Amino acid sequence: MRKIMTAALVLLTATVLMGMGSLGGAPEGEVPKTDENIKVQLTDRSGVKIELTRFSMNGKVFIEGKRGAGEMSVFFHDLKEIGFGPVNGDAVPADLLLKSGRRVQLSIRTGAVFHGDTGEGAYQISAPNISRIQIH
Repeated sequence: MRKIMTAALVLLTATVLMGMGSLGGAPEGEVPKTDENIKVQLTDRSGVKIELTRFSMNGKVFIEGKRGAGEMSVFFHDLKEIGFGPVNGDAVPADLLLKSGRRVQLSIRTGAVFHGDTGEGAYQISAPNISRIQIH
């Protein structure tokens, strides 16, 4: 009887702990809080344009990716626009146009998620589904 009670307690504890696995991070339906309110117009691969405020990449106010063998990040407030190329394996090429007029190419992870507020609700989209971002 004692073994059955112990097994039941272990099973119950494991079930409760597995249910806690999704805790942490921003709740679904919420836009991550950032120190800066970035405003953009995002165009997805189907051509739909959407105006967003409180824009971020994975909750950060900069875009980050690989440049050659290294990692690079550029603040959105330093950019005019970002154009995304076709997915290449686990990365999406991004052509960044800086306010200075310079261009920088980065390779963005396909798992990167961009967030923003539409005014009607939270919005999120993964890097492979984006065609262009214009920063206001």
